[in-house]
Parts: sequence; structure tokens; C-alpha cells
Amino acid sequence: MNADPRGSQDTPEFPDESESERGRRASVELPMTAKLCRQCLKLAEVQGAAITVLSSSSSRELMYATDSVAQHLDELQFTGGDGPCVDAFTTERPMFCNDTSSDSANDIWPGFASEADKAGVGSVFAFPLRGGGDVFGVLELYRLDPIGLDDEQIELATASAAAISMAILAELPVTGDLDAGMLVNAFHRPEVNQAVG
Repeated sequence: MNADPRGSQDTPEFPDESESERGRRASVELPMTAKLCRQCLKLAEVQGAAITVLSSSSSRELMYATDSVAQHLDELQFTGGDGPCVDAFTTERPMFCNDTSSDSANDIWPGFASEADKAGVGSVFAFPLRGGGDVFGVLELYRLDPIGLDDEQIELATASAAAISMAILAELPVTGDLDAGMLVNAFHRPEVNQAVG
């Protein structure tokens, strides 16, 4: 792989909370989910991943991020309202941004693609998380280089998303009435209940 000039660009300030603390918290409360996410990095040959649970395209909860870049990409998409993760949730299909600096990526995701490119990210891939027949979240993967996933990597990432879906549903305990918003999760925000309920 040739070195990509993106790495030399000024990178934005990433969220204050370190990945290690966020990762440790999620790993304690969602151990299987975190483990499957880390395994997916190797299987799909990507640099980072995030898992987000949503109740709408504008109401979401970041459950796990492998690093601050993955956390930043999640924040960009759901505060800006566009990006592969938003589209994977609304269309219920995988979404692929193979080159964040391309004209097509900027046409499809004008707010997200340029900011991801500035952050040194070359490609972003999003896979819906399903519970029953409903999509309740997204697995997001990224590469520093603008290289798409091959067929085998897409198949492995899809299988990982299915396994992660089952793990999240098993590991998010409910205390009391599900409809009353009593879902406990790694970040203790009750609105996650709306997504998985």
C-alpha cells in the first residue's frame, strides 16, 4: 500500500474522553460486543470501528468505539445528519464510502466526506444491526487509506454485524418496563431503549 498524504494533514481535536477509558467501560459492561468488534477489525482488515444504537437518524447512542477516530466519525455523522451510518440505518442496507476525498462521496455526503478526509480517514463502511426484522443500530468501520472492502471482507463484516447485533441485545439488560426507558447500557442513557425496544 502506498502512503496516503492524508496522514500529514492537520487533524481535528477529537473528543476529550480517551478511547482507552471508553473502551474499558464498554468492555466491562458489553464484553462480548466489544470482543466481536475488535475481532471484526482483523477479519475486515480495517483500522477502527464503532457501534451505535439508534432510535431515529438523529437520536443515537455510541456504544463502543475502538479509538478516538471512530468516535469522531460517529459524532460527525449524527451531529451533521449525513454519512454512511445515517444512510445504513435509514435504508437498512450496507453503505460504502470507498474514498472520502472523491467527488461522488462529497456529492452523496457533503458534510461528512470532507470532514472525514480532513481527519485522515480514507474510507468508511457501515453495516446495519438488526434485531428481528428491525434495524436498531449500525456497525461502522474505517480505513486510513481510500481502499474499498473486497467481497470476502464484506461477507465477514456482514457476519460480524449479525453477531454483534445478537451480543448487544443479550448484553443490554432491562430493569423494569422496557417501554419506560429503563435500559441500562455502557453509557447509562435510557433513550437507547427506544432503539432496541
